[in-house]
Amino acid sequence: MPTDVRFPFPAVASPGWVITTMLLFIAASGAWLFSPYFPLELLRALDSASAGWIAPTLALAVVFGAVELWLLFVPGKQRPAILGWRADALPAALAATLVAWLAMQASVVLASRLGDTPLAWNPGWAEGGLLPGALIAQLFGTALLEETVFRAWLWPQLALRMARRWPARRAWAVALLVSQGAFALLHLPAHIAAGTPSSVLAGVVSGLFLTGIVLALLYAATRNLFFVVGVHALGNAPTLLFEPQGPQPTLVLLGASILVAATWWWWRRLPGKQRHAS
Repeated sequence: MPTDVRFPFPAVASPGWVITTMLLFIAASGAWLFSPYFPLELLRALDSASAGWIAPTLALAVVFGAVELWLLFVPGKQRPAILGWRADALPAALAATLVAWLAMQASVVLASRLGDTPLAWNPGWAEGGLLPGALIAQLFGTALLEETVFRAWLWPQLALRMARRWPARRAWAVALLVSQGAFALLHLPAHIAAGTPSSVLAGVVSGLFLTGIVLALLYAATRNLFFVVGVHALGNAPTLLFEPQGPQPTLVLLGASILVAATWWWWRRLPGKQRHAS
């Protein structure tokens, strides 16, 4: 099996059993999370005691994430840099994520001016760490883990295996669809356990699949995982300064992120820039 297929970024193969174990663990932990046997009250108590700064999702990420990261870095034979965990990527990621966040705020202000409606502060800011705590839980928990596992690891792992039969570009394209299909389907146990009506499950899965595709393409365009983590985090926790009005904040985030990624991709392809891309 090839161990390094360089389109659109390098990858190192993990054993097949690690991939299977990872997917089974994610499915099982998601189902357990919404089962009557999960100690949710303990996490809510921690959330309340910390005034919202330690959200349940952050506590869960510490526990579940420890297992996932162990699978990646120990038997999975990965290195942080291969999965996009690079310190030199942080400044650009922070700047690009800030641009996307500011675009959401500007959209609300513009809608207020055009509609001649007053701006109102988001009441969540008066509730301790509720809003920043939710964003922190995404940046260091859910978004970070899901981007690492499904975009930076699973997609390349499947591409490496498919490249045994197909040209690299086709292997990466098919692996993109399969990996993000897995991302969507692995949310099903949690939704079923949470009682999501069967009539809306197909829409939920389709939305997750498209979201995964977009996030994967943003990663391929920028080769900066931390930027994609920031976009994912803002999508789940927009952290708006004002009560929303006008276009949906997530649609503004999508548009701003695509514009940033397209600019980033163009900049990386300029003469003299490609050798610095990683």
